[in-house]
Amino acid sequence: MTPPETRYYPVFLNLRGRWAVVVGGGAVAEQKVVGLVEAGACVTVVSPEVTWKLEDLAATRAIAIRRRPYRRGDLEGAFLAIAATDDRTANAAVWAEAEERGVPLNAVDDLPHCSFIAPSVHREGDIAVAVSTAGKSPALAVRLRERIGALIGPEHARLLDLLGELRAEIAARVPDARARTRLWYRIVDSDAIESVRRGDVEGVRRRIFELVESAGADGEAEAAAPPRGIVYLVGAGPGDLRLITLRGLEALRAADAVVYDRLVDPRLVDRAPAWAERIFVGKHPHGHAIEQERTNDLLIELARAGRVVVRLKGGDPFVFGRGAEECEALRSAGVRFEVIPGVTSAIAAPGAAGIPVTHRRYASAFAVATGHECNGDSDLDWEALARIPTLVFLMGLRSLPSITARLLAHGLPPETPAALIASATLMDERTVVGTLATIEALAREAALAPPATLVVGAVVRVREALAPGALTPTLAMVP
Repeated sequence: MTPPETRYYPVFLNLRGRWAVVVGGGAVAEQKVVGLVEAGACVTVVSPEVTWKLEDLAATRAIAIRRRPYRRGDLEGAFLAIAATDDRTANAAVWAEAEERGVPLNAVDDLPHCSFIAPSVHREGDIAVAVSTAGKSPALAVRLRERIGALIGPEHARLLDLLGELRAEIAARVPDARARTRLWYRIVDSDAIESVRRGDVEGVRRRIFELVESAGADGEAEAAAPPRGIVYLVGAGPGDLRLITLRGLEALRAADAVVYDRLVDPRLVDRAPAWAERIFVGKHPHGHAIEQERTNDLLIELARAGRVVVRLKGGDPFVFGRGAEECEALRSAGVRFEVIPGVTSAIAAPGAAGIPVTHRRYASAFAVATGHECNGDSDLDWEALARIPTLVFLMGLRSLPSITARLLAHGLPPETPAALIASATLMDERTVVGTLATIEALAREAALAPPATLVVGAVVRVREALAPGALTPTLAMVP
């Protein structure tokens, strides 16, 4: 049986005045020692030979050196240890003692002998960002740290110092913990950082206390009036969490509760504040969907409790998302709401696969339908649909046999180009291209899984010129 993969718990340690032991005296050990000394640790190096920089640190009494090989007992009293040798036998011996004494150990490039992983760290003042790849690729951790570090400048460290100075005063002026938490987010999301960049410290203080006054006024008004919530119906986009609109992300960051569906990326839900309640109301695979009436009642209940509610829906709320029904229920209940449109899969899925839904040479119109309406006694006018240059069917995989049969029966030629895009805009996106006569067999052969979008029409041919082939592999193609 394969053991479960180790998941590491990230933590920042206070090492000031604590004893750390580093076994090894080469360049890697030197790097580890410098980091420990900067953190205020009392460091002892155990190695017969050491680098000149370690010699200099010992000469200034910044560290102690035991000029000999490691031996059992060297970790006695240690708070933390690092094995920075290229000798796995020595690492195993250090590991055995560390485990016996309960001393956390990092063995460099030797995962089996690690109880913790040393991350790649970027520092800017008191801001520290650590990146770990669970020891699998330190080089990737370094590159990610560099990219993150490019987003953090001295102005962020200066803002942090100012916020630290004002923390006690703000706590006294805004005693309600919930209101204060929201205030801190409003401050760090405000334009205060721009004043810091200009060196206008007084301008920063004025802006912060404007927000403090506003929070106090809001709190007094909220205490005097009955709670009045609001529901934002937010389109989350076709899959990739980066395709939500800025307005949608703004609402999500202010949410007290997030009500979301299965097709919403969990990482997007995580963008909500830490205090926000997260409520799943979607359909589990092969399971039952929560009744729409229950979802409507939930939104009303949350809003009437005075909460900011984000109803997060895949794609666009008004494109087969039942958003209109939810708006009707909210209006009937006297609940405020706002619709924030999203990027619909009807356009985004074909676009991600290199297929435009309109094209001057091939299609001046397109129609969108949902695959759920294509089985059994369909209400769609298939004769009219067959005359439209481009057809897009959302969630069309399970209804594919019915869709193709109906279109062929109403006059579309069997050689009409067709494409299926599964998991559009996501890392595992896959596209199958064929004809109306072959697409069902090609999809079955490729073992595509929902969600999938079907595109029918001459515009599919354009994909040969526009598809990002390296990013969206084609499983089958016909001329």
